[in-house]
Amino acid sequence: MWKSLLKNVAPLKKEWNVDPLGDYVEKLCGQIRSRSALKLDLREATFCIIDLETTGLDLTKDVIINAAAVKIKSGRITKIFESYIKPPFPIPPESIQWHGITDDMLVDKPGIGEVLPEFLSFIGDSMITGHHINFDIKMLDRHLREYFGCNLEGAPWLDTMLLHKLVMESNTSTQLDDLLNVYCIECEQRHRALGDSIATAKVFLRILHELSSYQTLNDLFRAQQDMSRKDNM
Repeated sequence: MWKSLLKNVAPLKKEWNVDPLGDYVEKLCGQIRSRSALKLDLREATFCIIDLETTGLDLTKDVIINAAAVKIKSGRITKIFESYIKPPFPIPPESIQWHGITDDMLVDKPGIGEVLPEFLSFIGDSMITGHHINFDIKMLDRHLREYFGCNLEGAPWLDTMLLHKLVMESNTSTQLDDLLNVYCIECEQRHRALGDSIATAKVFLRILHELSSYQTLNDLFRAQQDMSRKDNM
């Protein structure tokens, strides 16, 4: 009799351990890791330019305090996301000098665990794009592992630094400021996530125009990979 009762109770106990939010975030990560969008024509693809401001550049201990994303579809900006995030420790003075974000500005802001699901949902199935984007993805990846036990490993991305080199292969510019000068683009609120992501989006649209000979998103992605391998030679 007791064994029969326990069989009926066991499945219920398993259900109590289910984390709906964790499952939701894992599905979002899976959507971003998917490479199905690479088959799209460049004119049909949706891009999501992301930028993060952090307490520092140490990928093992620093945290995100400002996140923004800008969606591009059919050659124009269509949606914008921005959030400030309260860190678990005081922001170092040398970091404040860089982006101007202080502890007082973040007192009533949500924690990263609340912001990540919204941020990933905004990205959705669009192509992650940014300047020196590898840092942003690694920072996101670490936070996702810590809070939700999932990751973005293997997700495809585009980097405006590498794409610019496809346009001007002899150019050694690597900083966003260099590209803003080349394409004559002004950036409001430089070193804030939203300001930088909007400016990067404008740079990206100019680069896409220059790379109009590429047909599919996969063509552009593979060309960028080739450029990256050449840089590392």
